[in-house]
Amino acid sequence: MADNPRTLGLVLIVTHILVFVFGVAIVDYANSNDVSQKIEVTEANPQIKIDYMTLTEENEKLNDRITLLENQNNIYMGQITQLAKVLVEKDTEISNLKGEIWTLKNDILMLNYRLEHQNKESSEIVNENPPEATPSSVEANNTYTAFISYLPYSARGSLPYPTVYTIVTPNVVKFSSGLSIEEIVNKIRFNIMYINHITEGRPYLIQYADETLVRGKGDCTDKALLLFSCLLSKGYSANDMGIATISKCDGQELHDIVIIKNPGLDTALFGKYHFDVDGETFYMVDPTNSLSTSVYDISPQYKDCLIVGNLYFQDTNKGKGWMPYRIE
Repeated sequence: MADNPRTLGLVLIVTHILVFVFGVAIVDYANSNDVSQKIEVTEANPQIKIDYMTLTEENEKLNDRITLLENQNNIYMGQITQLAKVLVEKDTEISNLKGEIWTLKNDILMLNYRLEHQNKESSEIVNENPPEATPSSVEANNTYTAFISYLPYSARGSLPYPTVYTIVTPNVVKFSSGLSIEEIVNKIRFNIMYINHITEGRPYLIQYADETLVRGKGDCTDKALLLFSCLLSKGYSANDMGIATISKCDGQELHDIVIIKNPGLDTALFGKYHFDVDGETFYMVDPTNSLSTSVYDISPQYKDCLIVGNLYFQDTNKGKGWMPYRIE
């Protein structure tokens, strides 16, 4: 029995040694595999790093490109804004030039008209036995023939800017010749018949001053433009006058009148019928009021309370937009 434990112990020792050796072999094998894997991974890392660096560089280039494009976009937007300002300035210059062109055309018409009459007067003086002056059939009948050509109705605007419609013609000169402003106003009131263009199927028709004289009729806008033209012929400055749209304070019955900065009249008699535009005082004259002979009076339906609305000047950049200005 004694030998049996000794044999058993020996067997156990040998068994442990074998297990230890086997375990070490297994660990070594595992470690060898892990090392090989690490070696493979280590060998693969440089390529991954290269790919990563490449992608990083491409990303940086794209970001730089985006920044460049954003900067260019900002530059272009700035240039567009500047060009828009220049366009507005040029548009203003064009409007002013159009006004100057019409003024020059008016001056040429008037010079030709005066030259023609001066030549006529000179020939009459030279003639020792001038014939007795007899009025022409046009003057005898107190009618007018068109002195200028008018744009077709379809080509006209609907806003009464005086730039186009107040050309001073010999008809206008004849109509206002020798008259004071009060007499011109009342002559337009009573000699030019009022007509509502709606009855003609053209509610927004605007007539030339010359055309209103030829037709012998017009609405409040036409009468206002005719007065504007007559005052031009009397030496009033276009910059001192305009057309104003007024209404009753309830917003009904729109009406066009003339406004004058330096009317050459007793401004105190205008009473409350005046207002300021850009620091300049303009006085209201109504050439449509057929119920009064005073130049200071406006149509009675507006006397208690009125609102001054849109303003129209020869300079289209002046007085833009609805004011509104209440007078009561």
